[in-house]
Amino acid sequence: MTGIAKSRRTQEERTAQTRLALIEAAIATIHDLGYTGAVTAIISERAGVSRGAMLHHFGTRAALMAEVVRHVFEREMAEYEETRIATGLGDRLDDWPRVLWAVLNRPTGLAVLEILQATRSDAELAALVVPMQEEVEQSALVVMRGAFGGDEILARSVMRLMVWSVRGLSIAERYLPHRQENEAAIRLLSQLIKLAAPDGKMTGLGPFTEGDLD
Repeated sequence: MTGIAKSRRTQEERTAQTRLALIEAAIATIHDLGYTGAVTAIISERAGVSRGAMLHHFGTRAALMAEVVRHVFEREMAEYEETRIATGLGDRLDDWPRVLWAVLNRPTGLAVLEILQATRSDAELAALVVPMQEEVEQSALVVMRGAFGGDEILARSVMRLMVWSVRGLSIAERYLPHRQENEAAIRLLSQLIKLAAPDGKMTGLGPFTEGDLD
């Protein structure tokens, strides 16, 4: 009986290792070749498995890409905590542009961006990824509100301002010259948030409504 249980655990471990190898190969391929170039044949070859094995584990390319989004989010949540411990940043709202920059400005973050952009022209991918991205955002929102307060609309607005500003700068970091200005932009965003929320919380911000944009 012990031998059977050990064999089952080994098979589960092998399955997890294969899935992880495919996810990491997908991230690397998107980073090197772009989303369009990240075809299943190249991804499976990089992962060291057959294309049939890849389809066995994920069914479709879109399903694999959706799992990339989930995997990257889970990894990023761990990396945020690691960055907090390593740098001492994260207890104040204005710390977070720098924390986000340290995590999102990586191949994993760029891979997720390309997958999200691809949902515009791929209905199957959109059906899998868009609800997952909304789930990811909601999970992050709960954590952010717990740390910094704010009602849901305000917290989501602040989070989107920071996350998508950093994601946009991560694109500039890869494709545009004068990269030192990207670091300066991150510092500027932190300073602006500090001016708006000097106590490091969201208590002095908002609330905002749609009418405020008129």
